[in-house]
Parts: sequence; structure tokens; C-alpha cells
Amino acid sequence: MNKLSTRFRIGEKIVLGFGAVGLLFLGIIWYYHTNVRDLTAAYQGLAAVSGARQIHAFAIESHLNAMRSGADRFLLTRDTDFAEQTLVAAAALRAEAEAFGRIDAASARTAVEIDASIEAFADHFEAIVAGWRARGLDEDSGLQGAFRDAVHELQDRAAHYNVDRLYLLLLQVRRSEKDLGLRREDQYRVRVNALLDEMQATTAASRLQEDTRQALQDEIAAYRQRFGAYAERVLAGEPIEGGKGLFRDRAHRIEDLLQAHYVPGLETAILQMRRREKDYLLRGDAQYIDMVDDIAGGIAERIAGSAVAADQQQVLSSLLERYRQDFLALVDQNTQIARSTDAMYQAAAQITPLVERNLAQATATMAEQSEEIAAASAERARWSLVVAAVVSVLGFLLALLITSRIVRPVQRMVGLLDQLTREAPRDRLEVDPAGRDEINAMAIALNTLADHRARFSEWWRSSMQGEIACRDLQEAGGDEARAEAAVELRNAVGAKLSQLDAERERMLDGAERLDAMAADQSANARGRVNANALREIAGNLRALARMVAAH
Repeated sequence: MNKLSTRFRIGEKIVLGFGAVGLLFLGIIWYYHTNVRDLTAAYQGLAAVSGARQIHAFAIESHLNAMRSGADRFLLTRDTDFAEQTLVAAAALRAEAEAFGRIDAASARTAVEIDASIEAFADHFEAIVAGWRARGLDEDSGLQGAFRDAVHELQDRAAHYNVDRLYLLLLQVRRSEKDLGLRREDQYRVRVNALLDEMQATTAASRLQEDTRQALQDEIAAYRQRFGAYAERVLAGEPIEGGKGLFRDRAHRIEDLLQAHYVPGLETAILQMRRREKDYLLRGDAQYIDMVDDIAGGIAERIAGSAVAADQQQVLSSLLERYRQDFLALVDQNTQIARSTDAMYQAAAQITPLVERNLAQATATMAEQSEEIAAASAERARWSLVVAAVVSVLGFLLALLITSRIVRPVQRMVGLLDQLTREAPRDRLEVDPAGRDEINAMAIALNTLADHRARFSEWWRSSMQGEIACRDLQEAGGDEARAEAAVELRNAVGAKLSQLDAERERMLDGAERLDAMAADQSANARGRVNANALREIAGNLRALARMVAAH
């Protein structure tokens, strides 16, 4: 770790230290940003799902209202434009339901159910439209137009058999004719003529067929002529033979003509039947169906019991039966339309609860997920505080480590310098020869200074010992003192020789390091000149070492 520390300069250490602390705090910021981003994404996703559900729910309700409104307007007016609008709204609703189903899995399941309800609504509505087309969108089309045509023709033909008034007038004529024969008073002749005038006017104004009307006119005129002759005889007091005569035969012929075109109460019964038909169409009450059927049965009996010709009865009966069949078919269509209408509204009524249920689920899910997100947010906030605290501690420890790597060597150098001022210390600072640290360089220099100080001290000490030994040797008065001084001199010279040997060894070590550096420099073209210089210096050091060894 110390060697690694010495590989960097002090400025680089400071920059790296602040950079490391900055990276730690950038990591905190990144962690915080990541948490905020995740929470924001979670809330956005939640809002997107919930918001999309609400937006599509409102759109579905809008299209549903448009679809139901179109159906209601069609049922009210039977206008096919509203039918087209209803189907267009149903298609738009299905498209909206499909978009709703793309939100999430729950919405997809709801969309399938909504689509089934829309399809059922559309199918029933199309059945209603088809039923109304068959029934008749107005009074002149479909079954309604068919039975109206039949009953109108029946009414037109019934007018040909409406001789109730003529028959009544004929009966009054016959009664007055009898009164004339019984009482022989002229007032009865006048009354008969007046009744005959009314019969002619009624015949002319009737809707009988032209040939029938003309035959009646002729018979009435013939009766008038013959009755006039009869009346003259009666008023003259002549015998009348029981009131018989040619006028009586003409009266019977008139009665036969009327009987051949008389269905009692036919028009009245038809009008009653039409009244109950209108009651049913207006109110939709089933009781009027039975009334129409009963009246139609009575009319059939009237026709069958009349003296009308068989072919005419067949025509009237066929028209009546056609009316009954078309009317009952219309009733059946109404029943089917009512069933389809109920089913259609039931299908439409299922859509809103489905949407509301989905929105309720979305609200519950949103609340649940909001709580989960809030809990996760609180947990992440706690972890953010923990991470911030840990990173702060790591930053502090890193700053302390970097500072200690700078301060401790300085403190040791201060101690060594303090020792150098008072003594020659033996301890040296720990250094890295390959280090780039300024403090490491200062330590190397201080170690060199201490080494120089130690060598100088030892050289000075050995020199002083030699001088003292030479002095003692010169001043020695006896052999013992002279021998002791010689030993001291020998020790001093040995110490100097040891120092010279040590210097020679350092020179040789230096020369080897220079050779190694020269080998490194010669590896590239630019360093060859420096390599040669280094080799020359190494050679000089070896020559100097040999000179030292020679001495």
C-alpha cells in the first residue's frame, strides 16, 4: 500500500482523493436519482393505467349512450337513419372496448365481456329492425300495409252490401202499402210515394255496383207505376183481392235484389274490428287481439249466413281471412320485437356494470399499489440515508487515509531532521526507489543526507582516532604506551579502509544500476544516446572504485 502510495505525486493523490470522494457522492446522487426515477415511473405507470381506464370508461359510456339513444329514436320514429346511427355507434363502442382491453389483463377480460354484450345488443337490434321492416316501418308497408290493404278492400266491398237503409225503407213501403189497403186513405199513398222517392235517392247515393243500382232503380220505378194503379183502385173503393197485384211481385223482386246484396251489419262490424285493431296498435294490449279475432269470426259468420252469392261470399271471406292472418303475423312480429327489445336493453344494461366493476377494481388496485409504492419509497429513503451515511464515512476514511499518507511521512522526516540537528541517527525513512511522490523524494534525499552525515561522522571519528593515535605514538615514553598507541592507529586505519570498501561497493552498485538503466534506455531509438552516457558514467564509477581498491 505504501509503495502504491509513492507511485503518485502529492497533487495526484489530492486530485484522486477528491475525485474518489466526488465519485462516492456522485454514486449517492445516482442512487437517489435512480430511486426517484423508479418511483416516478411507478406512479406514472399507475396513473397511466388508472387514467387510461377512466378515459376509456368515459368513452365507452359516451358511445353506449349514443348507441342506446339511436335505438330509442329508431323505436320511436322507425327512421332507418337512426338505425344506421345505432350500428355506427355500436361499431365505435366495440373499437373503444378493444382499445380498453389493451390496457392490462383485467381490462382485457372486461373488454371480452363488453364485446359480447355489444354483439348481443347489435344482433338483437338488427333483429328488431328486420322485425319492423317485416311489420311495416309505416302504415303502408310490411304486414301493416298488407292487412290495411286487405281490410280497405273488404270495406270497399262491404259498401256494396250496405243495403240496411234500403231494406228498412222497403219494409216501410210495404207497411204503408198494407195500411192503404186496410184504411183506404190517401195519406198512405202519399207516404209510399215519398218512401219510394227516398229509396231512389238512397239507391243513387249508395256504393252498390252499377248494374245492381240500375236494377233497383228500374224495379222501384216499376213498383211505383204498378202501385199507382193499385192505389187508384183502393181509393176508388174497388175490390183489391187481399192487396195482391203486380206491384207486390215487383216488391218481392226488390226484396230479392236487396237480399242478394245484404250482409247484416257488415260495415258496422268491420268498423268495430278496425277500432279494436287501432286500440291494439295504439296501446299494445293483448286483450284487443282477442277482440279483433272475435269480431272477425262474427263477420265471417255474417257473410256465411247471408244470401249473397257464393262467389261473392268467397271473395269477402278470403279478404277477411287475409286480414286476420296479416294482423296475427303483425302481432307475432310485435311479440318478437318486444322480446328482442328487452334482450337488447338487457345486453346494454350489462355494459355499465362491467365498466364500473373494472373501475372499482382499478381503484382498489391503485390504492393497493399506492400503498406498496409509498412503503417502497419509505424503504428506499431509509436505504438512501444509510447509503449516504456509509458513503460519507467512506469519504471521510478515504480523506483520512490520503491525508495520513501525506502527513505521516512528513512527521517521520521532521523527527529525522530533529535527530540530525543533534546526532547521527541510525534509523532511516522507508522509501520506494521507483516512487514519484515528492515526499518520497524528500525522504530519499533526507536518507542520503543522514547517510552522508553518518559517513562524515564516522570518517571524522576515525580520522580523529588516527590523529590521536599518531600523537600518542609520538608522545609515548615506553614500549607499552607505544604499543598501545600503535594498536589504536591500526584500528583507525582499519576503520578508514572499511569505509573505503563500503564506498567502493556503493560505487559498484551504482554502476550496475546505471547499466540497468542504460539497457532500458537502449530499448528505444530516442534513448540510445542517454544509454551510452549512462554506460560511460558507470565505467567511470568502476574505474574510481578500482582506484579506491588500489589504495
